[in-house]
Amino acid sequence: MATNTDRYAFLPGAPDYPTIVGGDGVFLIADDGRRILDAAAGAIVGNIGWGRTEVAAAAAAVMPMGYVVPLWPTPSRLALKDELVQHWLPEGMGNVFFTSGGSESTDSALRLARAYQVAKGRPDRWKIIGRHPSYHGMTLGTIAAASHLGRQKGYEPMLLPFPKVPWDDPEQVLKVIEQEDPATIAGFIAEPMTGAAGACLTASDEYWRTVTDVCKANDILLIADEVMTGYGRTGITWGHQHFPFDPDVIVGGKGLGGGYVPLGAVAATDEVVEALTGSGFMYFTFTGNEAACAAGTEVLQILRRENLVARAAEMGVVLERRLREELESHPAVVEIRGKGLFWGLELRCNRDDVVNAALERDMWVYPAGSGPVADAVMVAPAFVVTADEIDQIVQRLRGALDAVHPG
Repeated sequence: MATNTDRYAFLPGAPDYPTIVGGDGVFLIADDGRRILDAAAGAIVGNIGWGRTEVAAAAAAVMPMGYVVPLWPTPSRLALKDELVQHWLPEGMGNVFFTSGGSESTDSALRLARAYQVAKGRPDRWKIIGRHPSYHGMTLGTIAAASHLGRQKGYEPMLLPFPKVPWDDPEQVLKVIEQEDPATIAGFIAEPMTGAAGACLTASDEYWRTVTDVCKANDILLIADEVMTGYGRTGITWGHQHFPFDPDVIVGGKGLGGGYVPLGAVAATDEVVEALTGSGFMYFTFTGNEAACAAGTEVLQILRRENLVARAAEMGVVLERRLREELESHPAVVEIRGKGLFWGLELRCNRDDVVNAALERDMWVYPAGSGPVADAVMVAPAFVVTADEIDQIVQRLRGALDAVHPG
C-alpha cells in the first residue's frame, strides 16, 4: 500500500523519492513492489547488504536495558571496543570513543586535536588544516575544516577560517603549513580518498609521505577521515593503508553500523590519549548507545565471518573492469577512479540528471563533486554484490548516461 509522504522531505521542492519498506542484499524494496538496485549502499553505508536479521536481533536483545551514562561500561560497549581493538584498529590504537555517526566522529576529532595541544601546554594551537576539495560532515566545525563549496554556501560567516591545502600538491602542503606557522596548528584532517567532494580523487604516495612527515615533525595530529573508506570499503581494512599515511587518529562511521544503526567511532594512539589527563574532553548524550554497539559488533563480526573485506577487493576488480570496458570512452565520462568497491565517475554532464535517470531505471547512485570536480557520481555497492549484479549496475548506468549525455 502506498503511504502519504507529504511534507516528509522538510525542504520545499525535494524530489519525489520512492518509499522504501524493505531490503534484500543490494536491493531496496519500495512500497509499490519495485526492487531498486542500490549501487551506492545508500550513502556508501551498507557494506554487509540489506535484510540482515541477525543485526536486528543483536540490537533487540539489549534494548530493554535502556539508557546508561556514556562513561559507564556496559557489555555491548566493551564488546565493540574489544572487537575494534583486537581485529580492526592498527597496533597502538587501544582507545576508542563512540559517537552516533560520521559528523560527530570528525567533529570530535577536531576537538581532540585541540584538547591534545592544550594538554601539552600549547594554547596557541587551534587551526585544523583541511584539503580542497573535501567533506567531513555537517556540524559547523566539520564544514569549516572541509572544503565543499555547496555545503558551505550561506554558512560562511559562522565558520572558523581554517586553512586549506590542495588535495594533490605536496609542495603546497609544506608552504601552507610554514605560512600558517606550525605553532598555531593543532591538526590536519584528510580522507585517504576524497569521497563526496571529489568522487575518489587519490593523491600520490609522495603527497602522503610529505603530509605524514611534516605532521610528525611538528606534533600536528594527523587525522584520517575513514567515514567512507573504512571497514573494508576500498578492499583493505582502512583506506589510509594503501598509502604511506600514518595517522594519529582514525575516525569512522557509516560502515561501522552497516546502515542498520547510527554509530561512529574515534580511535587514537595511546600516546595521544595519555596526554589528555584533565582535558575535559566531552562525550555526547548517546555516545555508546547499547543497541547501536551491539549491532555494530555484529556487523563487524559478519564482515570477518564471511571474509567480506577480501570479497570487496575481489569484486572491486570485477567492478573496475566492467566500468572501464563499458564507460571509460563514454562522452559523458571524464575519468573513472577508485579502489575496492569505492568508485567515482567524474562527468561532463549534470550529476543530478544522471542520478534521476538512474532512478528511472530503478537504480540509485550517489551524487558527488565540489570545486575542481563539478559533477560526479559514485558507485559503491554492498560487499555482497555479485558479478551479475555488477553487470546490471553498469548497464543501467550506461543507460542513464546515454539518456543525459548521448554524445
